[in-house]
Amino acid sequence: MVVIFGLFGKTGCGKTEILQKLERNHPVINIESIARTRGSILGDLYHLNMASQEEFDREIYEKIKEGQKAGYFIVEYEGRKIGGIKKLKIPELLADVKNYTYKILIDCPYKYQIEKLVSWYKPKNEEEKKLLLERIFILRRSFKNPDIIKKIDKIMEKIKDDRYYEAAELIEKELYRSHYIRSIKKIEPDLVVYNRDVEESVKKIEEFIEEKLRYHGISWKRRS
Repeated sequence: MVVIFGLFGKTGCGKTEILQKLERNHPVINIESIARTRGSILGDLYHLNMASQEEFDREIYEKIKEGQKAGYFIVEYEGRKIGGIKKLKIPELLADVKNYTYKILIDCPYKYQIEKLVSWYKPKNEEEKKLLLERIFILRRSFKNPDIIKKIDKIMEKIKDDRYYEAAELIEKELYRSHYIRSIKKIEPDLVVYNRDVEESVKKIEEFIEEKLRYHGISWKRRS
C-alpha cells in the first residue's frame, strides 16, 4: 500500500508552485510536468512539445514506482485526462479520487488567481494572440448551449481588445469554475490551505504530511 497525498483546488491558486517546492523534501509526481502541459482546457496553449501517451505512461509509471518504494508520494489531482485539444489518459491510481489517502485543498485570493491566469495566457506577440483566439474558437465549436457560446464570444471580444484581465475573469467564471466545483464536490478535504504565500503554504502542508507519515510509520529524510 502507498499513501497518496493529493492537492486539489482552483486553477491558478498555485498548486504547481507548491508541488515544485514540496519536491525538495518529498517524492512528488508532477503530472503537468510529465505531460508537458497544464491541466486546464487551454493547457497546451503555446506548448508544442506535449508528451505522447507512450512517453507519458513510461515516465509516470517510473514515478509511481519511486513513490511506492518510499511508501508515499504527493500529486496534484488532474482527473482522468490532461491536456487541451490533445488529451493524455492518466493512470487509474491517480485518476480515481478514492485512491487518495489524504486530500489537501488549496484556495487563494481571487485577485491572485486571476493574475496567475493572465500570466499564463496573455500573448507575447500578435502570433500568440492569433493562436489564443483560434484555440478559444475551437473550444467554442465544442459547445451547443447558446448561452455558453455567447459567453465565449464575449471572451474573444475582450482578447481582441487586449483586455486580458477581464478575459481571464470570464474564463475563470464561465469555463473553469464549474469544473472546479465538480471536482471539489467529490472530496472532503483533510487540510485546507489558503495560499497567499507559497513558502508559508508549503510549510503548513509539510507539517501535515510529516505528521501523517509518523502515523503510518513511514520514515523520511529531509533533502535540504
